[in-house]
Amino acid sequence: MKTYFDSSALVAAMVEEEEHHEAALRALAGIPNGATCTHALAETFATLTSGRLDIQLSPNDALRMIEANICGRLEVIDLTLADYRQAMRNSQGAGARGGAIFDMLHLQAARRCKATHILTINVRHFQIFAPDLKDLITLP
Repeated sequence: MKTYFDSSALVAAMVEEEEHHEAALRALAGIPNGATCTHALAETFATLTSGRLDIQLSPNDALRMIEANICGRLEVIDLTLADYRQAMRNSQGAGARGGAIFDMLHLQAARRCKATHILTINVRHFQIFAPDLKDLITLP
């Protein structure tokens, strides 16, 4: 059994002010076989350093947080060109446009690692974009 964490779940686990912090932190700390993707690391870094949250970390602090909380705990999957192309192909059928490609990349990574659980704060979007994975997609 493998649990995939998208960037929204990772940010929630690391930022106390996030609504689902406690549950996301428990999931991240307690998962024996978790995964995410390189794309999620970039999205998490962007969120931690952008000022969207009540906090805005320096790039060095964000990197330290990511290394301490994600890189040592989860398998980090590299997405390939084939993965990106598949996510773009899947976007047509899912009705995903614009920035929704980033959700499609998370779903592609979850498929690639054969995730049995997908944790995200964006449950509704993920379920719409991947009806085949609907039963695997939950809040942390």
